[in-house]
Amino acid sequence: MAKNIHATAVVSDDVVLADDVVIGACSVIESGVEIGAKTDIGARVYIGPNVKIGEGVVIYPGAVILEGTEIGDKAVIHSEVVLGMDGFGYVFDGQEHRKIPQVGNVVIGAGATIGAGSCIDRATTASTVVGQGSQIGKMVMIGHNSRVGENTLVGDQTGMTGSSIVGNDCQIGYQCGVGVRVEMGDGCVLLDRGAAMRKYPAGQVLAGFPARPVEEVRKVEAALNLLPKLLEKH
Repeated sequence: MAKNIHATAVVSDDVVLADDVVIGACSVIESGVEIGAKTDIGARVYIGPNVKIGEGVVIYPGAVILEGTEIGDKAVIHSEVVLGMDGFGYVFDGQEHRKIPQVGNVVIGAGATIGAGSCIDRATTASTVVGQGSQIGKMVMIGHNSRVGENTLVGDQTGMTGSSIVGNDCQIGYQCGVGVRVEMGDGCVLLDRGAAMRKYPAGQVLAGFPARPVEEVRKVEAALNLLPKLLEKH
């Protein structure tokens, strides 16, 4: 079994490594981790306890993979990604905001890509999921208990709040927002800087804040463009 582990890497004794695993300089692999064959872990990567990583995964330098995260075969995790951080959940007791324990995990599907600087919260319970083949852009935030379907694209600097659901084969543009408990059906498209704020049936093309069918948005914008002339007449 060929393994290429840098001399400065720290790997716990009970870590299970398959064939042809590469672990870069100064990386830390904690207890109970399982890593599949031909996976390449870059320098300064932290992998927390009981993480499961499939075959042929690439994890770029500086990524942080926290406890219990599961990563499918041939997924790509870019630099400075954080998977499995504490979900943002609080309850006010009348005097202070108390933290709600977040005891779930993050599941990244096979062939998915997580762009540089993105953060995906672990679930309060169960899992926060990115489906297989989905491509997540740079500096994307996905909140706890959210689900991204299969083969979906999420553009750079987009934020998904907790418990939001995006279906399969969707496209979300750059700098978009997906509100809490929003649901977007399969095949929906949310254009750049749109803000999804409710449940949307499958196959819709959406735009604006709040997002609605793009045909409605175009009519509203056309009417707004006429306002200066209308005001001049009155």
